[in-house]
Amino acid sequence: MKQIYKSDYLTIHDFDNILIQEWSSKTISVDHFKKELSAFLCHFKKIKPAGVLWLQENFSLSIPVDLHQWIEKNILEPQYKCGLRKLAFTIPADQNAHRSMIDSFNGVSSVMHPRYFISKEKALNFLTESATRPESKEVYYEISRSLDMTQITLQVDHRHLPHAIRHLDRLKSQFHFRMKNTDDFAQLTLRELEIFKAICSGAVNRVIADQLFLSESTVATHRKSIVKKLGIKTSKDWHQFGQAFL
Repeated sequence: MKQIYKSDYLTIHDFDNILIQEWSSKTISVDHFKKELSAFLCHFKKIKPAGVLWLQENFSLSIPVDLHQWIEKNILEPQYKCGLRKLAFTIPADQNAHRSMIDSFNGVSSVMHPRYFISKEKALNFLTESATRPESKEVYYEISRSLDMTQITLQVDHRHLPHAIRHLDRLKSQFHFRMKNTDDFAQLTLRELEIFKAICSGAVNRVIADQLFLSESTVATHRKSIVKKLGIKTSKDWHQFGQAFL
C-alpha cells in the first residue's frame, strides 16, 4: 500500500489500483471537506483506479444538503466519466454522518451507487472482485443470543439501505413507545383487550357489540375505560398503541 497524499484530515493510499481515502478523527469544516475532495479528485484523475474506498470510521461531518449537488457535479460525475463504477464506504461510528452521506447520493439521484461495509477487508474484497454480482432481491437476518441480550444482524442490498434505515427508525420509535407504556397497557382486562383490538382494526361500537354479543352501551363503557387507562386523546394515539402492542 503506497501513501500518495496526507493532510490533517485525509490520507490517500494507492492499493493494487484501488484508491483509499482514510479520514482522520480531527473535526473538519465544510470548506476543508470540499478542499480535501478536490485534492482527492486530482490524484484520481492521474491514477484512474478501478475502485475507490472511503474509510469513514472516524468521519463525523454531517454533510449539509446544499453541498449534495456540489459533490455530485464536481466530484462524483468526473470520476464516473473517467470510468469509475465501484465505490465502497466503511460505516462511520457517527450515525448522523453516515445518514448524511447516504442522503448526499440519494438526494441528487447520483450517477454512483456506493456499497457500504462494516470492515475495510470486506470493502476491498468487493472492490477487487472481477465480476459484478447481481443485485440481491432478498433480505437476510441473523439472530445471535447471549445471556444478557439478543443481537440481530440485517443484510440488504446497498440500494435498499436508506429505505431499510427508515423502517428501522420507525421500529425503534415503536419499541420505545411500547417500553414507555407497557405498564399502562398491562392494566387492560381481557375484555378491554378484545375491544381495543377491534377498535384498532377500525370497527365501530355497533359492529364490536355484534361480534362480542354485547350491548353498544357496554362497549362504550369499555372504550371509556381503555381511553382512561392508556391516556388516549386522539386517533393518532389509538394508531400508536395499535402499532406498538398488536
